Amino acid sequence: MPSPYTIPGTGKQPQSQQSDYCYALLPKAIARHLKARAARTAGAEATSPGRPRDPELARRGGSGENHPLVSTSPAPSSFDDALTRAVEAQRRSVLGAGAAVRLVGAAVFLAISTVLWLSGGEDWAPYPPLLAPFVGVAALLFALRRRPVARWLGVVQSPMDVALVYGIQHLALPVSPFPAGVAGFSLGLFALVVALSGLTLRGGVVYGTALLSALAQGALMRQAGVDWGPVAIAVVALVMVAVVSHYGTGRLRQLAVALSRAEVDRALEARRFQEVEEARRTIERMLSDAQARNDQLQALQRDKEQLTQFLVHDLRSPLSALTMTLSWMEQEVPVQGVLRESVRTGLAVTARLDRMISDLMDVPRLEQGRLEPRKVPFMAARLLDEVRRSLDGVARARRLTLDVEAPEELEVVGDSELLVRVVENLASNALRYAPTGGRVRLEAGADAECQWLAVRNDGPPIPPETRTRIFDKYMQGDAEKDSRRGYGLGLYFSRLAAEAHGGKLALEDTPGWSTSFVVRLPV
Repeated sequence: MPSPYTIPGTGKQPQSQQSDYCYALLPKAIARHLKARAARTAGAEATSPGRPRDPELARRGGSGENHPLVSTSPAPSSFDDALTRAVEAQRRSVLGAGAAVRLVGAAVFLAISTVLWLSGGEDWAPYPPLLAPFVGVAALLFALRRRPVARWLGVVQSPMDVALVYGIQHLALPVSPFPAGVAGFSLGLFALVVALSGLTLRGGVVYGTALLSALAQGALMRQAGVDWGPVAIAVVALVMVAVVSHYGTGRLRQLAVALSRAEVDRALEARRFQEVEEARRTIERMLSDAQARNDQLQALQRDKEQLTQFLVHDLRSPLSALTMTLSWMEQEVPVQGVLRESVRTGLAVTARLDRMISDLMDVPRLEQGRLEPRKVPFMAARLLDEVRRSLDGVARARRLTLDVEAPEELEVVGDSELLVRVVENLASNALRYAPTGGRVRLEAGADAECQWLAVRNDGPPIPPETRTRIFDKYMQGDAEKDSRRGYGLGLYFSRLAAEAHGGKLALEDTPGWSTSFVVRLPV
C-alpha cells in the first residue's frame, strides 16, 4: 500500500509562459509568498529616490485584488499619469532650451543694434529700448527653467515673441521705403513664432499664439495700407500653421504613447516570464524537499514495521513455552476440578495471544497481497463456538451474555484459521464496548448471494462521522484513545482478511442491535 505521505503527480512542471495557468498549479503557501514578495518589490521601487515609479508594479503591489503573476497590461490611469509626467519633463526641457536660444539670440541682436546705434545709425535707435526688456525677461525665464514655475514658460514666451516681432516690425514700417513688403515679411516671422509655440505640447498655447499673431499681422498690414483681402489670407495662413503644428505634435504624442505601451508590454512580458520561471524553480525546489522528506518518512515507516515484526516474532518464543507448560499441566491435573478449568482458560488465552501475534505479522502481507487464504469447507457453528470459548472468561468477568446462533449444517468455504481471527477481533471489539450486563451475539447464515458471519452487540452506536473511517489503519474509537487499549489494527486486519477472501466487511444496521459487523463471503 502507498504511504500516506506519498506526494501525487509526476513531478513535471509546466513550461507555459501563461502566468495565470502556471499559478493555478501553485500551492496556496507559495501563492501567498510570491504575492507578498511582489508587493514588497513594488513598494521598494515606488519609494526609491531617483527612480521612476513603475505604474504596473505599483498597481500590482498596491491592490490585493490583482495577482502578481496574472496582470497582462498596465492600468490605464497609472500609465497615463506616467506618460503625462514624461511629457511634462520633455516640455520643461524643450522650453528651457527655447529660453536659452531666445536669450542668446536677443542678447546678440541687442548688442548689434546698440553698436550700430552708437556708431551713428539713427535708424537703429528704437531697437535697444525694445530688446533690452525682452532680454531681461528671457534671462529671468532661463534662470527659472528648472523650477516648478517653468511649466508656464510656454505661456509667457509665446506672447513675448509675438510682442517682440510686432514691436520691431511696427518700428520698421515708418522708415522703410516698402512698408507693404515689411508687413508681408512679418507673416513669416509670426508663422515661425506659432510653430515654436507647438513645442509646448499645449493646444491652447498654440491656438492662442496664432490668434495673437493674426491680430498683430492684421494690424501691421493695415498700417502698411494693405487691403482686407490679403489680411484675411494672412490670418487663414496663420491658423493653418497652428492646426498643422498642433496636429503634428499630437501625432508625435500618439506615437510616443504607442511606443511607450509597446515597451511596457515587452518589459511586463519579460518580467512575467521571469516570475513564472522563478515560481517553477520554487515549486521544483519545494517538491524536491518534500520528496526527500517523503523518502525519509517511508524509510522510517519501513524500519518501524520491520522492528514491529522482529518484536512480534520474538514474543512467540516465551508464548510457546507458556503454552507447552499449560499443556503439560492440563495432562497432570485431575480431570475434574477448578484447577483444570483454569488451565484450559489459560490455554485459550495463550491461543488468542498467538492469533493476535499472527494478526500483527500478517497485516503487511495482506497489504501487499502476499497472503493467499487456504479455502476449505468448515462448519460455521464450530468456528463461532471456538471463538465463544476463547472469550467466555472475558464475558463472565464483565457479566455479559455471549451466545452463538448458527445453523448446525451451515458449511462455509474459506481459511478457517484466518476467519477465526477475524471473528475473534470483532467479538473482542464488541465485548469492549458492550455495557455491563449487555449482550453479544455471534451469528452465521447464508442466502442466494453470499455466506455471512456476524458479530452484534447492544453497546453505544458508532457515531456517523466514525463509521466511514472505522476500518482504516490505526483508527481507534474514543474509548480506546482514553484508555490506551488497542492500536487500531484489529478492524483493519479483519477488513483485509475479508477482502483477501473476495468478500467484504461492513458495519450494517440490524433491528434490535445498535452495532453489527458483518463479513460477507462469496458463495
